[in-house]
Amino acid sequence: MMNVLVVDDESTEREGIKNLIEQHKFPFRILEAENGQAAEKILNRNSIDILITDVKMPLMNGIELCQVARKVQENLKIVICSGYGEFEYARSAIKLGVVNYLLKPLIHDEFLEVLEEISEVKAFVEPDRTTEESKVIQQVKDFVKNHFQQNISLSDAANEVYLSPGYLSILFKKETGVNFSKYLTDYRLRKANYLLSQSNMKINDIAEFVGIDNPSYFCKLFKTKFGVSPAQYRKADA
Repeated sequence: MMNVLVVDDESTEREGIKNLIEQHKFPFRILEAENGQAAEKILNRNSIDILITDVKMPLMNGIELCQVARKVQENLKIVICSGYGEFEYARSAIKLGVVNYLLKPLIHDEFLEVLEEISEVKAFVEPDRTTEESKVIQQVKDFVKNHFQQNISLSDAANEVYLSPGYLSILFKKETGVNFSKYLTDYRLRKANYLLSQSNMKINDIAEFVGIDNPSYFCKLFKTKFGVSPAQYRKADA
């Protein structure tokens, strides 16, 4: 069982993350703290595998906590969850080896995907809660995963699941909280994020690889989501 430390000065935010973890039955022991100083005490007394922390907190902010955590437990994995997308935060987080930087409000599926990647455990879904609608949406997500490098659209996804684009649009937003276009764009940008930090591919080549043909548009989308340009992100990771 992995030990997960959730740090946020808002109790509702901590409860939301804990509920997601418990709902999907990740094999985690969850500890929590309301600020960085309280989290530091827990880190000194417990072996922590995953640190999930907010940035703006009293007494010790999330970036300062990440610095402390890296010294205390070098190999733990860090996920930043914050409503602040400014470059200074992102740059500091990247230098500290943060595995992902998620902006609030958290997107359910995006957060689960990060947990699955970190823990190598598949999120559990109760069989009786898997409706026909959610099965269709999973097919659409799989379609995006397998074809994101291509010039795909809502209509292409609708054809894949034999629904009208209009109905799929409503259903997709209802099930995921975002529309198809945003989901596709965010998926592409997460892939680009990984390639920027883990490969030597040129930025224009990365844009093309993830299915965005216009490099300028790609840079604009990336900065909107992460608060930094692709070049700044890569430079900070160097």
